[in-house]
Amino acid sequence: MMKNIRCALLATAGVWVSSMGHAQGFVSVLQVMDDMIDTPYECADYDPVTDSCSGVSLMYSEEGIIYNAAWFALPDANGDPWVFEAFSEYEFLFGWGCPPSQGQGAGISYKSGGTPELGAQYAEQIEAQVAASFDPFAPCAGYYPAGPRQYVVEFRHRNGELADQASIRVQFFAEPKTVRP
Repeated sequence: MMKNIRCALLATAGVWVSSMGHAQGFVSVLQVMDDMIDTPYECADYDPVTDSCSGVSLMYSEEGIIYNAAWFALPDANGDPWVFEAFSEYEFLFGWGCPPSQGQGAGISYKSGGTPELGAQYAEQIEAQVAASFDPFAPCAGYYPAGPRQYVVEFRHRNGELADQASIRVQFFAEPKTVRP
């Protein structure tokens, strides 16, 4: 469960890193945010059949800090999706976006769906688990162009070594898409 939550947050967090920024095709997270100004909603694992994503995020930057609002869904006991919002900060390092070296993890809040009377309580539990497992050395990620408004996100450690985490595909849209579990 914790691994699924962490993967959902990483997939939608909008943090991006490359191998010291020297890999061919690497694009800095700040450049991606500038390039996607008219299509700012990042969609992980877009499914055109359902017009949905496994996660959606929206990033902005101020004074060297990347702020990210991300939405992800988890099924409740009945299989209905709960939608949660995660708010995170990331450090900008050589074009990378990395978990802050000092932090506590994402703030999580219930947004909609599932069993509403339990949604806020579940969000508190998820937030507590994320805070308890926060790892400032968690992999960063980097953007590599894959087509118009599309990128492959590759995860690496701060020293540039490839992390043992599968890359994901993201696509940008002008409006947020529905999230699915």
